[in-house]
Amino acid sequence: MTADNFYSYASVLIFVPWALLIFAPRWRFTEPVAFGSALLLSLAAAWFTFNFLSNGENDGSLLTLEGLKNLFRSQSMILTGWFNYLSFCLLVGIWQVHDARQEKIPHFAVAPGLVLTMLAGPAGLLVYLVIRALRKGKWEI
Repeated sequence: MTADNFYSYASVLIFVPWALLIFAPRWRFTEPVAFGSALLLSLAAAWFTFNFLSNGENDGSLLTLEGLKNLFRSQSMILTGWFNYLSFCLLVGIWQVHDARQEKIPHFAVAPGLVLTMLAGPAGLLVYLVIRALRKGKWEI
C-alpha cells in the first residue's frame, strides 16, 4: 500500500468515529470504535516515524524552521503529522463526549464543539470548555 493510499483511507474513514460521536454519542460501541480508531492512527504514525528513521533520512530537525521544513519533505513525516493530528483530535472528541455525559451537558450543546474539534482541533476544545464553564458556572478543567 502506498503512502497516498494510507492518506486517502485515513482521511475518509476518520469520519466514521466522528459521525458516531456527533450523532450516536450514547451508543455502547461509539467510544470503543472511536478509541480503537485513534489507537490505529497512533500506531500508523509510529510506523511511519519508524519508516522515516530507518530510511536514514536525517536532514530534518525540530529545532529550526529549516529543519522542520526538511522533515516534512518526507511523505512518512507528513503522514506522521497528519495521523497525529487526526488521532489527537479524536481523543479530545472522545473526552468531550464522555465529560459532557458526566457533567450532564445536553449533547446538542456539545455537538458544535465536536464538529469544530474535528475541523480545527484546539478551537473546538475551547468552545467545549466555554460551554462547560457556562453550564457549571465556573471555569475548571
